[in-house]
Amino acid sequence: MLGRFLEYSVGAQPLAASFEFYRALGFIDVPVGDTLPDPYLVMFDGAIAIGLHDRDEPATRLTFVRPELRAYVRALSRLDLELDYKHLGDGEFNSLGFTDPSGQAVELIEARTFPPPEWDPHYVTACGEFFELTLPAQELERSSRFWQALGFAGVADGKAPHAWQRLVGHGVTIGLHEVHCRPGLSFRCADLDARCDYLRAKGLGPRAGSPTADRGQPSATLTAPEGTQLYLLEKGAQ
Repeated sequence: MLGRFLEYSVGAQPLAASFEFYRALGFIDVPVGDTLPDPYLVMFDGAIAIGLHDRDEPATRLTFVRPELRAYVRALSRLDLELDYKHLGDGEFNSLGFTDPSGQAVELIEARTFPPPEWDPHYVTACGEFFELTLPAQELERSSRFWQALGFAGVADGKAPHAWQRLVGHGVTIGLHEVHCRPGLSFRCADLDARCDYLRAKGLGPRAGSPTADRGQPSATLTAPEGTQLYLLEKGAQ
């Protein structure tokens, strides 16, 4: 129902600091079009695109591309969604936004703002393998119903170290976690200690631990200059 996932959108000021951070992790920059009014960069690791927007609003958005967006508003209204904004006039780039039960912003736009990126499989990123967009869920069942109504399907769940569920749909995997945490990107990797040593040597300062890690599972957290949380978890759990 949402179309196709495009990017994890974040406000980043200045853009240069965030650009250098992700490039140091092994992300590549993707050419973007001139559709949006503000300066904008996209970084890509072969699985997830991060849109860095020169805007004052710090909140993250999950951005999806939905062609013929104006015709789709009626279908959204049948889900009793309350729109936070909509720009659907003639002569403007159509978009609309709403939030999930825990306050995560979701944006639908009418067309891609960058072409599908290419990735050389020989590239290696420092974070490991992306496996989910990690979202806090104040009430897991309520959040799960919300996302499933939008076309996501549950593929895994558990109760340790807290209640969680993983859902897949529209080209992305979402992890709902009934725990206090900030939204972020989660990665699985081998040899976490060696990766953290490498990151420290590059001055990126990973912190030990992650709010979503299983008990006894080695983990670390990176904070990007614009505030994005990157959760690194040793392979083998969840």
